[in-house]
Amino acid sequence: MKDSGGNRRQQRTGVFVALLLFELVLVLLQLWLFVSVLEGTVSGGSPIALTAMFVSFACFAVNTWMLVGVRRLDRAE
Repeated sequence: MKDSGGNRRQQRTGVFVALLLFELVLVLLQLWLFVSVLEGTVSGGSPIALTAMFVSFACFAVNTWMLVGVRRLDRAE
């Protein structure tokens, strides 16, 4: 029978890797938003900036939520 300590550590590693990959997707999304806002501003279309701001704030909220979760996971160890 496998010990639960090693299994739990393996699960935490998997969760951490999944969070890092999700974080990468969020960072790429924010970079894309930044570039599209710059392009929209240069071409004279400012309504996209407001939408991008709300999406960027949502990404920031998700990042903060994930940071809190990782800290809790680290403290539980």
